[in-house]
Amino acid sequence: MAERPLLLLPEAIAASRANKGGGGGGPGKVGPGRQQERLGPRLNELENALERRRVQLQAAASGIVPEDVLVLETAGTVEEFVKAVSRIEGFEFLVEYDEQDIPPDEDFFTDKKGAHIAYTGRVYMVFANQDAFRQLQRLWKLFQNGEDFERGLTKWRDVFALLRDIRTWSVKDRLEETGVLTDWAERVQFGAENVHCEIELWFRSNDQRRQEASQVVRARVQELGGAVLAEGIVPGIHYHGLAVQLPIQAVQQVLNTHTRDQVQLLQSEQVQFFRAAGQMAVRTPGDRVPSTTAFTGPRPAGPARVALLDGLPLQNHAALTNRLIVDDPDNFEANYRADARAHGTGMASLIVWGDLNASDPLPIPQPLYVRPIMQPVFPPSWANQEPFECVPEGTLVVDLVHRSVRRLYEAEGNAAPAAPEISLVNFSIGIRDRPFSNTLSPLARLLDWLSWNHRVLFLVSAGNHLHEVDTGKPWSEVQALAPTELSAVILQSLAADTRNRRALSPAESMNALTVGALHADSDTASHATTRLDPMLVGYPSPLNAHGLGYRRSVKPDLLVPGGRLQFDRPIQDQQTRLRPVRVETSPGVKVAAPGPLAGDVTHTVKSRGTSNATARLSRMGAFLAPVLTEIRQGAGGNALAVVPDAVVLKALLAHGARWGDLGPALHGHFETIENADKRTEQVTRLLGFGRLEVDDVAECSPTRVTGIGGGTLAADGGAEHRFPLPPSLSGKRGWRRLTVTLAWFTPVNPLSHKWRKAQLWFETPRSKLKVNRVGPDWQTAQRGTLQHEAFEGEAAAAFVDGDDIVVRVSCREDAPGLEGSVPYAVAVSLEVAQDIGVDIYTEVRERVSQRLQVQAGAAP
Repeated sequence: MAERPLLLLPEAIAASRANKGGGGGGPGKVGPGRQQERLGPRLNELENALERRRVQLQAAASGIVPEDVLVLETAGTVEEFVKAVSRIEGFEFLVEYDEQDIPPDEDFFTDKKGAHIAYTGRVYMVFANQDAFRQLQRLWKLFQNGEDFERGLTKWRDVFALLRDIRTWSVKDRLEETGVLTDWAERVQFGAENVHCEIELWFRSNDQRRQEASQVVRARVQELGGAVLAEGIVPGIHYHGLAVQLPIQAVQQVLNTHTRDQVQLLQSEQVQFFRAAGQMAVRTPGDRVPSTTAFTGPRPAGPARVALLDGLPLQNHAALTNRLIVDDPDNFEANYRADARAHGTGMASLIVWGDLNASDPLPIPQPLYVRPIMQPVFPPSWANQEPFECVPEGTLVVDLVHRSVRRLYEAEGNAAPAAPEISLVNFSIGIRDRPFSNTLSPLARLLDWLSWNHRVLFLVSAGNHLHEVDTGKPWSEVQALAPTELSAVILQSLAADTRNRRALSPAESMNALTVGALHADSDTASHATTRLDPMLVGYPSPLNAHGLGYRRSVKPDLLVPGGRLQFDRPIQDQQTRLRPVRVETSPGVKVAAPGPLAGDVTHTVKSRGTSNATARLSRMGAFLAPVLTEIRQGAGGNALAVVPDAVVLKALLAHGARWGDLGPALHGHFETIENADKRTEQVTRLLGFGRLEVDDVAECSPTRVTGIGGGTLAADGGAEHRFPLPPSLSGKRGWRRLTVTLAWFTPVNPLSHKWRKAQLWFETPRSKLKVNRVGPDWQTAQRGTLQHEAFEGEAAAAFVDGDDIVVRVSCREDAPGLEGSVPYAVAVSLEVAQDIGVDIYTEVRERVSQRLQVQAGAAP
């Protein structure tokens, strides 16, 4: 046990829920006359299109009821529209999502001090047959005539008054913005005979309709000479996907815009998206060298607490022997050559040992559970390329991950759950062609749903972007910059390119902790003279994916050292673009790696990236797990009995994040942004809640004390957690920081754009400390499932023994359908400067202990 362990806070006191302010106003409604002028012709077009579809299907004697997906785009939002849709037979509500930053026009705008500015709208998707469309036209006439709507249908009137457009889901919607056309064009260029892809179907709530939709799409795939290789359905997230193989001739027909409309598969109203297949962890050539590290340390004991979903590691590597539990029910190992086991070996090495550049690394205390979900691909010899690892073609990644996680906690036939003690799952893989774009990806939705159902925390890498950086300045000028000036130029260039550096699926998951990389490692080597170190050590890595996340929540959540990235020095003085080095060489994080020859089991390589950062956070979680066990077994430990380990670990892992001096430094780099709030948002995109201070997480010090508490809250409930103030600090001037972290998992509603059913939050803590907020603004901090805020000050504050810091936690329903209680954890830390000369840990511990004894005595 640590000399100064974390403290368990006394049980919370029931309190009323805090009031929560509403959002800003949206565009005004438009009258019936103007809406008829704008949209009347469009409704007539839709009626004619649906009639043509009916005639075609009748002629083909298909027996299929003609339906189309209607897209209703509104200015502003209409809540609970789904209820009004469900009241009309023939309609089926599919999904809704918000559309940000819609340019104003003469009809729809928001007014800010006399200026028309952009606004947020909403897009609703509904299946409609002819009967339903006739009902829509009837309601439209009621709207035009100013007549009353029947009970339960008035939301239609609100939608009509805000309707920007109404149309059908099109071929363009199914193909563009998914990356599939680019992927197919590359495969055609390289002479592939068959092309794999994923077809994401609209999820139908009725099982029979799902089967009919699948049958229609399967038939149209077969018409093209293709085949359906796998099908996956996850009702909890409204996912229905098909893994498909298409002949190259069919793909060429799709790529040709003149013949595309002749492909019936693209016209299928059952199809939501066509997506490129798989996800990839590219293996690049590197300087693999034998290691002299002895890899000695205590043998792992007890059940695994951390799981790694990744490539297959080299189990007999000296760093990993007898430290892994490899579970491979799909027998991926049969096709996994030893020298190709790069990514999984590196991630397992980092979780077990950390950065091997460090002296005397210590292994995690438990075995690491590994489930391989990737396989190697070996390019032809003429390509002169290293093998890479990816999810096997013909496999749906959502289905594979779903099965992998369920296997941990659920019995399969006569087999017991594989590893039910797992609290953390490391997911250091991103889907390269699925950057976050306003809506949650299927894989992110799956992780959210699994988190809630199995009370497991996913640690997800934000994603790497190794694009060139355009500094806008000639190299002759850039190379003369001082390190701080160079860092500023690089960061400004990265921020200007944020659109191309978005988080990679599933990094937008709301229940997960999303991890970015710091430009830092323990390597003592310097970069080669032909290369450039672009960033100050400890700054955000230039390869990081940027935030924000879903509904403008904080993403990435925190930054962890991931290795220093170098750039090649340009040859020409007038070059403005800098190219990242892709070869794995010094400096960087040192990890275990397969050697070039069979039997090489001691090699290592230097690497960098958000995958590294995520694995290092998982390693910290492995060390925190036994700390949490000690807390639960100590006095008052029953207070956390209703809070899953994964939720407490989520709070503790994030609790050490802070902007520190990096926040003001980055603010200074963006001083050209006049609006201070926009500067804060830009810094949040890069930093999240901050860089992780490892030493602040697992134990306390005389000048820093951390308490952990938790409980459960139902909708409209509240609870107060009290943290005693150390009386000797009263009246003393000097730096102090108060940090509060609130974490929970939310159940989800796939029909609502809000997605998150449970919103928990704390208000600014009540205390007599004179401190002010630092870090992300309070609204941004409350948009996810992690609220992490810090407050700092130096002014002397007067208080007496018995005064507390009071943290009131509240819960409300966000997306409809919140039932039961939501477990949460809250961590509270107080830290002071050493020169204040007060042992705050001892004073707080004594007062917490007294209260725990009182509570124990009062217990029945």
